Amino acid sequence: MNPFLEINRDLRVLPCLSGLKEEDLSFMEQMARLKRISKNNILFEESEPVKFFFIVKQGTIKLYKTSKKGRELIVRIMNSGDYFCCAPLYTGGKYFVGAIAVEDSLLVTIPAEDFKKALRNEMTETGWKIISGLCNKIRYLSTLVEDITFKDVEERVITTLLRLAEERAPNAKVASLQLTHQDIASMTGTVREVVSRAMSRLKKEGVIVDSNVKGFKLDKERLLKLIHNKDVCGITTGANPL
Repeated sequence: MNPFLEINRDLRVLPCLSGLKEEDLSFMEQMARLKRISKNNILFEESEPVKFFFIVKQGTIKLYKTSKKGRELIVRIMNSGDYFCCAPLYTGGKYFVGAIAVEDSLLVTIPAEDFKKALRNEMTETGWKIISGLCNKIRYLSTLVEDITFKDVEERVITTLLRLAEERAPNAKVASLQLTHQDIASMTGTVREVVSRAMSRLKKEGVIVDSNVKGFKLDKERLLKLIHNKDVCGITTGANPL
């Protein structure tokens, strides 16, 4: 059978599209195109702007993340019937991962904006916010996995503290965090004793300006300066935007 004639079927069997009205599904079908990609060719790289939503029709695609030191983490192997690049459409518009063909493959591609438009037509404002929130959670979990895989303990502590401080006090120089060393250990995938040593070093650097049994105050400017100095030395500390 001509693969172009099967696009409609490929769209209809996807759980994320099963509730669409006929006109919205037909709209996606009109926008969809087939793309062939040869073995070992890169489909897209991490942090590139999202251009398409993908469905694997034939073949195998590897989704992966790479550290600045060249280490690779395979996030998932996508096979026939799998789809990907939905979450990045709602969280900054950049790919969370890179994608490469493990073998000669055939993909159904739908332009990102057309895909969002069709879904938006079927959602209430509340539903749209829920979907966006879930996609942000996926992005957070992707970053967490990357941190645990590629960063040492001190780097994980630093980036976690910066994220929490920005969430707590985005416009202030100093942020108060009600966290114990055990809380931070649980967030960064290590043990309390290791976090305590890292926190002691941050106190010596002037990053932690006050602390007690209930929490501590953190100087965001000093923390950013410390991150910058580590980046200059070639250490990856920035969070990566799946």
